[in-house]
Amino acid sequence: MKTKAILFTSLLTLSLPLSAGEINATQLFQNNCAVCHITDLAKMDNKNAFIAPPADEIMTHAKEEFGTDKAKAVKFMADYVLAPDPKKSFCASIETFGVMPPQKGVVSKEEAEAIVSMMYDTYPRKAFTDKQKKQGGGHSGMTFEKIDYNKDGAITAKEFQLFRAKKNNIDPNKFVNTYYFDRIDLNGDGKMDQEEFDKMKADKRKKKMR
Repeated sequence: MKTKAILFTSLLTLSLPLSAGEINATQLFQNNCAVCHITDLAKMDNKNAFIAPPADEIMTHAKEEFGTDKAKAVKFMADYVLAPDPKKSFCASIETFGVMPPQKGVVSKEEAEAIVSMMYDTYPRKAFTDKQKKQGGGHSGMTFEKIDYNKDGAITAKEFQLFRAKKNNIDPNKFVNTYYFDRIDLNGDGKMDQEEFDKMKADKRKKKMR
């Protein structure tokens, strides 16, 4: 909680006023977002040093979720920026970083929409996508058998997180909650069975095909 408070204070301090009627999305992003959501590809190798998902990663997941419907993506993400809620999140990184501080009062609705619109047009960059493919990122290699470490026919939140930690080369102790897993666990029994796993994979495939 202390870290989040410091970050939130930093964001407020970094905010710079713009002249009336002017919205410079790039400047707003640099002032309010870049301190947490890094864009420097050279700094992305040490994932344990991240304090929030990089901008490229955020928009990778956003485009998986919304495809080419930019208007829907902007509306949803701007709303999330102003009033974050774990129930609205579609990004698994929420389990690693927790819920971001609300930006209502830091940026206006119009400014939030301008920032997200700029991000949609800019990210993910080809260099990031190429790097992810080379490192085997995404959902390739994700099978039920690989994640079910104890081979009991069910995947627990811990097993799911351990698989993701190994795949992404991050410390498994960084996981702070099970928000994403809870969404996949459709029957709420604390475990992911084969049917729930297959649905998760099928949903991902459908989104990529849109």
